[in-house]
Amino acid sequence: MPYMKAAFDEACLSHREGNHGFGAVILHDGEIVSQAHDTEETDQDATAHAELKAIQVASSKLGRNLSGCCLICTHEPCPMCATAVVWSGITLVAYGCSTSDSIRQGRSRIDIECMEIFRRAKADIQTIKDLMHSECAVLYDQDVRAEIRKLRGASDDMLLTHDKELSEKRVRWFQEERMDASRARDDILTDAYQVLLKKLCIQEDQAPIVRRNAKEIVFRSMNSCPTLEACKILDLDTRKVCKLYNERSTDALVKLIDPKLEFVRNYQRLRPDYEYCEEIIRYSAQ
Repeated sequence: MPYMKAAFDEACLSHREGNHGFGAVILHDGEIVSQAHDTEETDQDATAHAELKAIQVASSKLGRNLSGCCLICTHEPCPMCATAVVWSGITLVAYGCSTSDSIRQGRSRIDIECMEIFRRAKADIQTIKDLMHSECAVLYDQDVRAEIRKLRGASDDMLLTHDKELSEKRVRWFQEERMDASRARDDILTDAYQVLLKKLCIQEDQAPIVRRNAKEIVFRSMNSCPTLEACKILDLDTRKVCKLYNERSTDALVKLIDPKLEFVRNYQRLRPDYEYCEEIIRYSAQ
């Protein structure tokens, strides 16, 4: 839906600026009359929510009464914004991610549905939920938001520092989880592949092997990836970020299986330009 896409783009802009990732647009007669994103952090204003700002802009153009207008937002309006919707006269609200979705993901939200506010206000406001739900839910996923905080504005040196920290975490995980790492193995490449699947909590069908021989395994990762989603939201080049941020840490993990192994990516076949990331575990040429 193009209108929700506009709200989604506003939410991405919010994340890029260092805010909380909320976007909203208001329609009148099928045309966008206002669009906005939250600026709570950049303006240091706890009331600078996307929905309130969109209402303010629309009111400056159409007047106080926004009857007949539709509010489309990436997240269900909070009680403050839902009340503003009532006072403005907006008659239709459509949103992507619900408050209950956010709470299940571990975010702190006021657990009152906008429909409850509308009901108590005896306001005749139609509500449509789950519009572009999967896309909007990514904006509020805790793992994705953690990656956004790491990657936003990060220099090359910062990315390398994050990679070093990630390498240390993966080594600790291996030491804790792989108590049988020294056992004899007939297929070391497959063993390394299975270790990666286990660490990333993915199934083989999410990273199917497409080529295998005695020297390498080539597989195509299609699993959910917080780093990928953060790069898309922040408009970062995954070819650069993934090279600096998490290739060395993955390489360090496979070397714990056998020091002669190495992990590399085919940077000509990487998401989001492709539907998959082509990745390789192989014996080093050295």
